[in-house]
Amino acid sequence: MTKPALLVHPPLGLFETRLAGDYDVVHWPTDRTDIRAAVTIGHVGVSNAMIDKLPELRCIVCFGVGVDGIDRAYAERRGIAITHGREINHEDVADVAIGLMIARLRLFTEGERVLREGKWTPPLAVPPQKRLRGRNLGIVGMGAIGQAIAQRTQAFGIEIKWHGPRAKPDLAYAYEPDLLKLAEWADVLAVAVRGDKTTEGIITAGVINALGSDGVLINVSRGSVVDEEALIAALKSGALGGAGLDVFVEEPTPNSRWADVPNTTLTPHLGGGTREALWAGSQNVLENLRRFYAGEALLTPLG
Repeated sequence: MTKPALLVHPPLGLFETRLAGDYDVVHWPTDRTDIRAAVTIGHVGVSNAMIDKLPELRCIVCFGVGVDGIDRAYAERRGIAITHGREINHEDVADVAIGLMIARLRLFTEGERVLREGKWTPPLAVPPQKRLRGRNLGIVGMGAIGQAIAQRTQAFGIEIKWHGPRAKPDLAYAYEPDLLKLAEWADVLAVAVRGDKTTEGIITAGVINALGSDGVLINVSRGSVVDEEALIAALKSGALGGAGLDVFVEEPTPNSRWADVPNTTLTPHLGGGTREALWAGSQNVLENLRRFYAGEALLTPLG
């Protein structure tokens, strides 16, 4: 039996060896017009131009929760279903957010640099750090990741408020409808919103300045939600106290862009990249593909 053609974009390394057992794996660009399904990573996605060249495409399966690289309205008009890996890696992304927060408040990055460069001079290797207990944490976006961040920070004795498009009465945390006011109140602002057109650039220069010279910005959402130019300028001028970033506007981000940016802890989109989450995500992709080709209801369609 001929295996169905499956577009995999971008290439997914060893996972493709598993896919190749059941599908004829195709990479972009391609002249194939018989491709009915595609596997992608949400922030890369499948563009409208690609969709236009794939007349038989009916399903896009995203590895991970994000779908920001897909024009959802355009796909819907073309009759293309989208699936994603919701609530598979949110705990892991929250762990990264907590790690970045601790690293910035306790100056882990600076401490390691001093040690490795042989500049450890007693009594204090780095300037006095900030205690976590008693800090104010503002969370932007209270979905699965935001709630996982909130649950973890309670153990540190941190006060929590959050911002999103609408209040959620079932949550115990205080809701702040004004993002600027949340930034003014917060010592740390953790961004965990879904990355799409509705959240693009919501962390403006105004929000960054409201967070202030003693404040810390943590971003585990998408680079697109932050005005990165304004962020870098604020860090260089001291208008913002620090930043812990796992995501960037351009990925991989050029290392030269951050070479002289102070008070930062930077990680290369570690996010949900744990063994456990990647395994669960791969099984989610495989089951959605199986159901699509079998004509069954998809496992995790985009709501």
